[in-house]
Amino acid sequence: MTDPSYSDDKRGKRYINMLYAVADSDYGIPRRCPCGGQIFIQICKAQADIGKKYFICKDFEGDGLHKKKEWDEAIAEETEMLKKKVEGHERRIRSLNSMENHIKILEEVEKNNAAEIDEIKYFLKNRYPNDFY
Repeated sequence: MTDPSYSDDKRGKRYINMLYAVADSDYGIPRRCPCGGQIFIQICKAQADIGKKYFICKDFEGDGLHKKKEWDEAIAEETEMLKKKVEGHERRIRSLNSMENHIKILEEVEKNNAAEIDEIKYFLKNRYPNDFY
């Protein structure tokens, strides 16, 4: 016998997945329709909008459930999102470059410290030859 809450969990997961689908398809290039349907590009053949492209659900019927989005608008939004990602990556790369400089400085300090430690050991061995170092 199956736990009755299991079907509620599945229903809840489907609902959350649908919300993610709506959020994904509202900005940029839609990945999937809120109905779960596949998205493809449709080229308008109507005289007024001939050649205009749309991202459209394979089950599009003009109702509110299925998405239809203009290609130009989606590409512009996607480009803006990608620009922001690239800017973020550029900032991270710049910060990594400064980290490399810090690492080089620390490596030099480490070499200097190692040389000082060797000098101190040498001094102590000559000054106190019977002690263990």
